[in-house]
Formats: sequence, structure tokens, C-alpha cells
Amino acid sequence: MSKNHRGGLKTRPYFYALTIASVTAIAAISFAQQAAIPKEFLAVQRYILEKDYPEVFGETRYRTKIENAVIADLDGDGLPEVTVHTTPHYRQSAPIVIFRVDKDLNVTRVKEGLAPGPLVPLTGEYLDSHIIGMGVDFVIGLKPGEEHLVRSFAEKGVATFGGFVQYKNFHHADGRKGSSAYIDMTHIDVPAGKDSCADFEFARVIQITVGKLDSESGGNYLAAHVSSEIWLYRIEEFLPNGLLKKTIRVEKVPSDFVEFMPLSDGPIRYRSRGGEIKQLSFARR
Repeated sequence: MSKNHRGGLKTRPYFYALTIASVTAIAAISFAQQAAIPKEFLAVQRYILEKDYPEVFGETRYRTKIENAVIADLDGDGLPEVTVHTTPHYRQSAPIVIFRVDKDLNVTRVKEGLAPGPLVPLTGEYLDSHIIGMGVDFVIGLKPGEEHLVRSFAEKGVATFGGFVQYKNFHHADGRKGSSAYIDMTHIDVPAGKDSCADFEFARVIQITVGKLDSESGGNYLAAHVSSEIWLYRIEEFLPNGLLKKTIRVEKVPSDFVEFMPLSDGPIRYRSRGGEIKQLSFARR
């Protein structure tokens, strides 16, 4: 294993403007069309504050900026999940985190978070676990025919490290505290084929929603708007080990797209540049 330390980092003060303690006020914005803040979201708020505070490195509990949250059934089991879109502090943290809520409002954070979009050049907007001496990048050489071991190694990484990111050609691990967090980036090309995360970060997520595609029947997609793309995740199953059985498709943002409309049952809708409300639709695959 080889440790990579980097310097020259700058942070933005606005990352500290909204905190988990402010989550009720944020929920009032996210769920503005509802008469009251949903009980599932309040249960997630209590869980975060009391049991599973995000991004704890050493003795520092980094306050989290929540962009929006969506309550919807992702896997079709009849129970809603709370999917939270955040601006994390560390560039090795997932911007999308899913919480499962049962009928008794017991909450479980899904260990696998999502970081849609391509890997992009450093912006200097995030902290880096390597700089504080708590991150390491390393390569595990697989022999031909051993590709099936990638998933097994993910399970071991989640059980061993606080944070674990799996890339195509290397792995990142860090010593954050709390329940472990995993990100699967094995489907993304690493810039220049490098074997460390020294020169890139996750893309910034603009907005998320959940719903069906107009061109398809079946279950919901978790949709994330990233740059000029919409990443669509079909969550087939939440596995017992905290990972996801999922499929991913990436589509270009419609030419007239402005933003997703507030969540409603049925197809994903968006507001067009002409002010129309349209259903999101792509060619059937």
C-alpha cells in the first residue's frame, strides 16, 4: 500500500452554513407542498443526530449541507426510502445517501452511497482524507479469471474501513468513524488510468428525484442531474451486507430541460425552458 498526501487545498465557508441540526428547516423547503414534514424524514433526522452522524474524522463532526431529500419506494417492497442529496465536506464522500425506514420508523443507512457522473478535475472545494493522514490508495492485482472477486473484496473493504471507494484500477480507504460507507466507481473511467485519486473528485450533483420513465413500465428510477447528463439508477435489491444490487443508465439532459419538478407518484417530470411541464422520456433500451 502506498499513501498519497496532497496539499494546496482551500475550502468554502458556505459548507458550514447549514447543519444537520438545521435539517428540519431544510425539510420544510424540500417538502414545501406538503402540510407537514413527513414522519420518515423526521425519523432520519433523529437517526443522524443520535446514532450515525455523517463524516466524522478524528474528533471532528463535520456539519452537512443538505440540498434536498426525496421519500419514495426505490426497490418496490412497499416501504419508502429517504434519499438524501448532500454537499459533503470530503471528496471521498458520496453526495447521495439512502436511508431505509420500516413501518415502525426504524432507520438504517444503506452503506453504499452514490456518486453519479464522471470523475472531474479538482476544484479545491473539498477536504481530502489523505491530507489529514487518514486516507490511503492501493492496488489489488487480480489475475485473469478473478474478476468475480471484485464484489467480494468490496464486502471486505466495507467491513474493514470507515470509508471505502472501489475504482476500476485501484481502491481508496479511509479511517472515518461511524458506520462504514462504500462507493462503487468501478463503472467509471479513471482519468489517465491513474491508480490514485490525487487529481480528481466526484462530479457535483445538481438535483435528484425518483419516479418512472414515461417510455417504460415497471419500478422507480432514482434520477440524478449531473452537468449535461441524467444518471438513472434502478435499485433492484438492498443486500444484507449494505450494498446495492443495481443497474445504471446514463442519458443526455433533454435540450429544453431546466429542472426536475417536485416528486409525485408516477413518471418523472421536468420544467422546460418554455415553462411547460413535461414527462422525462428516453428511447427504450
